[in-house]
Amino acid sequence: MDYFSVTQTAFLSALVSTGCLLGLLLVQALHQPWKRLLLVGVVGQFSWALTLFVSYTMARTNTTLILSAELMRFVLWLLCLILLLVKRAPLPNWPTKLFGLVAVTSIIVGAGFYLLFFANSSAMALSLVLLLLATLALVFTEQLVRNLDSHRMMKLIGLGLSFLFAFDLVIYGYSLVTQAIPSALWQARAALAFSVSLALTIGALLFNERADGHYLFTVSRPAAFFSTTLILAILLIGAVALSSVYLDRPGFLATYLFTLALVLALLLLFTLIISRTLRQHFEVFVSKHFFALKYDYRLEWLNANRRVSELHNQQGDYYAQALLTLCTAMRAEPGGLWIDQGAELREMTLSPCLSDAPAALPTSVPFVRTMLSKAWIYKPHTGTQSMAEHNHLLPTWIKANADIWLVAPLIIQQRLIGFAILNRPKSQTEITFEDRDLLTNISSQMASHIVLHQQEKIISDAKQLETYHRLAAFIMHDINNVIAQLALLGKNAERHKANPAFVDDMIKTVENAIGRMQGLVQKFNLAAKEQRTAFSVSTLLTQLYEECARFNPLPILRVKHNFSINADKQRLILAIKNLVRNAQEATGQNGQVTISAQLRQGCGLLVVADNGRGMSQRFINEELFRPFSSTKAGKGLGIGAYLTKSYLEQLGASLRVHSTEGVGTRFEITFS
Repeated sequence: MDYFSVTQTAFLSALVSTGCLLGLLLVQALHQPWKRLLLVGVVGQFSWALTLFVSYTMARTNTTLILSAELMRFVLWLLCLILLLVKRAPLPNWPTKLFGLVAVTSIIVGAGFYLLFFANSSAMALSLVLLLLATLALVFTEQLVRNLDSHRMMKLIGLGLSFLFAFDLVIYGYSLVTQAIPSALWQARAALAFSVSLALTIGALLFNERADGHYLFTVSRPAAFFSTTLILAILLIGAVALSSVYLDRPGFLATYLFTLALVLALLLLFTLIISRTLRQHFEVFVSKHFFALKYDYRLEWLNANRRVSELHNQQGDYYAQALLTLCTAMRAEPGGLWIDQGAELREMTLSPCLSDAPAALPTSVPFVRTMLSKAWIYKPHTGTQSMAEHNHLLPTWIKANADIWLVAPLIIQQRLIGFAILNRPKSQTEITFEDRDLLTNISSQMASHIVLHQQEKIISDAKQLETYHRLAAFIMHDINNVIAQLALLGKNAERHKANPAFVDDMIKTVENAIGRMQGLVQKFNLAAKEQRTAFSVSTLLTQLYEECARFNPLPILRVKHNFSINADKQRLILAIKNLVRNAQEATGQNGQVTISAQLRQGCGLLVVADNGRGMSQRFINEELFRPFSSTKAGKGLGIGAYLTKSYLEQLGASLRVHSTEGVGTRFEITFS
């Protein structure tokens, strides 16, 4: 067969397969309106195949007719793609860049018709126009498939059109450089049109899905809006041109270009080795454009398990390590970590850029409740409407901080363990479904590990408390013996009434000692029944002052409002006395300890404040309220703060600690 016979047969095959596709879509379009839009492009493809088939049956091919068919084919396919975008993403949701792309397309189409019908233009100019239209068609195809919630038929259409337009790009790029199109490429183009039409026909039969709903348009990631297809098109044309130069004109120019490419490649490789930021940018680029999935989930999961298993309670700050593990998995910078402490979420670790963040947050605030109920990951600074759906619930300190990238909940078994703030990574990347899935799974695993860490501490504390109870049993036994001896002495002292003054003083001393010993026994005997009564805070503070006045510095009393407290008075005095004594010991002779009482928001507030050496946040979180954990070597059992907190919680009161090293400490007791 000669060239014309082969070419005619090829385009006849393309015409028949495209006609079958056209007929099938006409039938399906009766019940699926979106396929009426697809018919616009298929009609253009059918008209093109028909025109070329007829041209090759004529004795002499009509170049103007062929070029007109080429131009109309691109126009109708571009119109089809734009209409599909409008159908699935209304115009108000379009980004400005896409409007600009449509305007550029209109200008190029107009230039093509002008060059074809009204100007005596060269074939090179028309090849350039068709090359640009093929590139724009690839860009619109990618925008349609990548950025919308596409079903299988739409993805198949995108794949088929990508093959067609990419081959057009090769043909017209070759024509632009060499001023000719090989016959083999022209015939291969017809064969490709036949294959794509056949594949779409089969797909229309198999994937007969409805797609009439509107979807929110989400622009492509900013760095690739004009698509990798545009970059590849330029590279392809450049490669063809350079190859032609190299083959036609070997010598200095070819050697120079090869050397330049080699130097640039080595420079890029060296830069990737030494620059962490560039490596992250390169990783994001490769993940977005050259892999079906952004992450290798098997590798990510293994790395996460390894990092979690390396978390050790005794090496540094546990919660800082936990946050770093989560941030490493997401390639982000550490922000902060808040952990559930009952009625509030307490800050455990914080980066300097979040200095305005509160140390504690109530669990009842709306954005925290939404995190738990919807397992919602917040992205405060985003232009994507779906990601910003609940951003109005975020507090001001999060919205105002441009460094915050994500706010992620730590949830396990429908329980909110806490939440983490991740700061922006060095590589600015948008959030995809893969990022959300990875972060959800890693944060769930981290929540599980934090719960395990907390349970280990509870078990450790329980063992220490068991030791405490055994120790208390021995102390109670010894003290009861002393009480018995003193009681016997008091009874025998009645025989010496001859000296009334001596006897009276002795009896008062003995009775006072008995009372003190019994109070001490009550302190250690947690099972003893307390006797709650109502008393005023001024009475409480007066008695507390008398018991602490033997030590320096003398506490300063300030009662702004006098309110009533219902508790066991002796146990409450003993509990608050622990805080006052700690403040006196931490302050020194020349310091100041203040005990104040007032009403705040209808609740009684009692404050013990000092200007002593203060405590670190880590010590407050990890050590302050742990039993048998003391910084006073050889001076006590380290249970005072623990017993104080336990008894106040038993009363329904809350104890908050605010401390700065080198500045002082403030204990706030709120009675509800």
